[in-house]
Amino acid sequence: MAPQKRSAEEADSLITGVKALLVDIEGTTTSISFVKDKLFPYVKDNCEKYITAHFDDAETQKDITALRELKDKEEGKEGVVEIPDATDSNKDDVIKAVIDNIKWQMSSDRKSTELKQIQGHIWREGYTTGVIKGELFEDVCDVLRQLQEEEINIYVYSSGSVESQKLFFANTNEGDMSDVFNGYFDTTTGDKKDSASYKKIASEIGVSGDDILFLTDCTEEATAAVAAGLRSTLVIRPGNKDLDEKHLQKFSCIENFSELFGDEDDEEDLKRLATGDNGDLDDDDDDDEVVDEDDDDGEDSEGDEGV
Repeated sequence: MAPQKRSAEEADSLITGVKALLVDIEGTTTSISFVKDKLFPYVKDNCEKYITAHFDDAETQKDITALRELKDKEEGKEGVVEIPDATDSNKDDVIKAVIDNIKWQMSSDRKSTELKQIQGHIWREGYTTGVIKGELFEDVCDVLRQLQEEEINIYVYSSGSVESQKLFFANTNEGDMSDVFNGYFDTTTGDKKDSASYKKIASEIGVSGDDILFLTDCTEEATAAVAAGLRSTLVIRPGNKDLDEKHLQKFSCIENFSELFGDEDDEEDLKRLATGDNGDLDDDDDDDEVVDEDDDDGEDSEGDEGV
């Protein structure tokens, strides 16, 4: 028999006592295919045009410098592309190296802050011209607006830059959703699999961890959030990585944001939620490693989150 997730009815209202909702993007509000099939190809297809057109802009020069300096962190990595210092005569060489560096990082599934920064700037042109439109699952918009009406503050935590997150939600298939969110966090806050990142977010938004619910499709992120004292619910979407029995039983799981409201008649799980027993780590639960320091190589074994 296939593993069964803990249903929304079992979990009752997952938002009971929640003061802040923290959401992932890829695989949670948005399909993985949107990132892989639309956002990433847009960068690969347009990075040469963008960098050539904006090469002398201060913003682009800052992005190039950041990519160039990243080589110190990438030392010893196979295939790493170094970017030469710019001179009056080697502009074309620098542009080619930047393009090769971007494509190498993307093909290697890098999650570096430096890559995400320049990706966000390239996507900005796509959103501005209307070529790119952020795609949300159909249940997301209405539920988030309902939670906003119930005075639950909503935040985003994604490996994509804060700027790219803002662009995404300001230009969605449901219109401008930016007014729904109270704040955004990216990898400058810390690695998403590091429990310290979630403690920092809780501190910054001024809400106790047990009053924050984090929605993600990634078990390692959920484990890190719970280790930091937050609640976490796994989101099951088409195209997401399959969850095993352990994770289906360890965490509350939903397939649709409307399941957050659960079944008000189920008292047993209300007590569980009230006591914070949602996804707590067992002594023998060591398969999902909680990172205590930022992952210097920026790699993410689960998903290619870009927004």
